[in-house]
Amino acid sequence: MTEPAKIRDALFGVAQRVCGEFSLTEGKHGRITAWMTLRDKASLVPCCRSLKDAGARLSMITAMAGAGEGVDMIAYHFDLDGSTATVKVSVASGDSVETIVPIFRNADWHEREFIELYDIGVHGRADTRRLFLDESVDGQVMERLIPLSVLSNAASTNMLFERLLQDREVQ
Repeated sequence: MTEPAKIRDALFGVAQRVCGEFSLTEGKHGRITAWMTLRDKASLVPCCRSLKDAGARLSMITAMAGAGEGVDMIAYHFDLDGSTATVKVSVASGDSVETIVPIFRNADWHEREFIELYDIGVHGRADTRRLFLDESVDGQVMERLIPLSVLSNAASTNMLFERLLQDREVQ
């Protein structure tokens, strides 16, 4: 296990190389939780490269719709030997970010998912095929078809596909 001081130093180094807000807390067992909010989406790729160089692995990517504000949020979650770092970047609805697949291959699925379910593009990708939905369904499907309060219960997956089938029959 990497010493917390080494992880802390690595995360401070990453934060110094990118512009934005940074916070770090250390738990009583030496686990570190860091948050970086990038001021500019152009800092995403350099930030991810720096995290990779520090030994981070990408755990997951979470896209969050802007709730009518016209700005979506993407949160990239990383693991550094049991400690976590989350990098957040704001993206205007309909805008795009650069792919991080060349840095973290496992970003492929996550990027394809938020391309499909939210109105967020990813440029520099070789594969833009959909994972789940028919090509006739346009962006922001998660906001339009299923409200967050409904999505949080276990029946949402069935409900989504039932609505899509109904819409297809109407057309």
